[in-house]
Amino acid sequence: MRFLEAFCGRENEEYDPRGPLFDRSLVVVVFLLLALCLVMIYGASIYVGEVRMHDSGYFIGKQFIFMAMGFIAALGVMQIPTKFWLVFGRFYLPVAALVLCALPLICGVSVKGASRWISLGFFNFQPSELVKLVWIIFIAGYIQRHYEAINKVRVFIFPFLFFAPFAVLLYLQRDFGSIVVLMGITFGMLFVAGGGLAVVIVSSFAAGLFLLAAIVFNPYRVARIMNYMDPWKDAENGGYQLTMGLMAYGRGGADGQGLGNSVIKMNYIPEPHTDFIMAIWGEDAGFVGVVLVVILEFLLVARCCMLGFTCMRSKKMPNYMQGFFAFGVGLWFTGQTFINVGVSSGLLPTKGLTLPLISYGGSSLICMLMALAVVVRISYERRKQYFRLQDLEIRTEKGIRKSLSRHGGSSGRKKSPASGALEADGRDSGTVVVSVPESDTAKD
Repeated sequence: MRFLEAFCGRENEEYDPRGPLFDRSLVVVVFLLLALCLVMIYGASIYVGEVRMHDSGYFIGKQFIFMAMGFIAALGVMQIPTKFWLVFGRFYLPVAALVLCALPLICGVSVKGASRWISLGFFNFQPSELVKLVWIIFIAGYIQRHYEAINKVRVFIFPFLFFAPFAVLLYLQRDFGSIVVLMGITFGMLFVAGGGLAVVIVSSFAAGLFLLAAIVFNPYRVARIMNYMDPWKDAENGGYQLTMGLMAYGRGGADGQGLGNSVIKMNYIPEPHTDFIMAIWGEDAGFVGVVLVVILEFLLVARCCMLGFTCMRSKKMPNYMQGFFAFGVGLWFTGQTFINVGVSSGLLPTKGLTLPLISYGGSSLICMLMALAVVVRISYERRKQYFRLQDLEIRTEKGIRKSLSRHGGSSGRKKSPASGALEADGRDSGTVVVSVPESDTAKD
């Protein structure tokens, strides 16, 4: 019960001045996931690296470089105040992201029939990962500006109309999974913001029709659905990847075969260190290892949502942009974790989406670390604002006491107009309580 109350955020924020000026728990969980990422990728890519690159540590070496790039980008983003995202996320960032999203169709790299990447020499960058971050910034700022009218149809529908060009470009790139994740994030954020239930139902129905049409009019997606229903029927072709993933989970059992002892990674699954890395980890570490990853991902999502709900519900320092950004990042990580684990375990049809902070690759890792850097920046700004407010209250109280003493009054006491006797002003202790208006909150 206490966890549920904490998860829903606190109306009265209090921070210990002796503690760190950021959410330390969030940072610890991120580093634990990144450490586990290196272990999982090394175990899953040893054979593939040796066969393809004649270097068993090739992929883990590149992942180290991706992490370094992600940390540099995150440190840069962490220096930017969140009010910057509110201003530039209204128009400039979404338009820049839209142009970037169109580049793969013009000068992109095609892999297995999908044109989602831009070659940067060292690695192929996937713009749709950056679009997810920019889109969360846009929706959070939109809610901040229209919070009181979010239940109106035209206000609720506008983000989906603005999303249409992104959806078309992603559809042409054959990146159906990103469309699903972005629509889920949008619905979740707008629903929590107070969108009317009738509007949500109608919008969900319309979006469902679009997604259904995108599946029905593409034979390869229909084939995926059929293979998902019965992967063993065509285990050597369409259902091959899913059956191998299920066999990996089955071989892992409760405690696994031991780190690095997976057999399915040995040329049975084409890319064992990317989309199906959880299946290989399930074979190595068993059910216990899978639960460990899921718990860490859950804790990461929980910290983001706790911070988000606190920003929304705070009495002294309400900030919907900060709150809905943190909540949107939590939805992003939740959606991709659910889809990735669901695909590799046969719960969902096969779809290529990374496991947050775990799967091999540069685009997803860098963009997710940038998103988490903004969340850490939000926690830093709120603590700084809280201590400034506290200092302002103390200085205001001292000023009132000094003014009272200067005019002949004692601290916290005043003369009764009728008898001239001293009477307590509110409290027996003589303390003057000062309420600071919300408009006086200091800004970082």
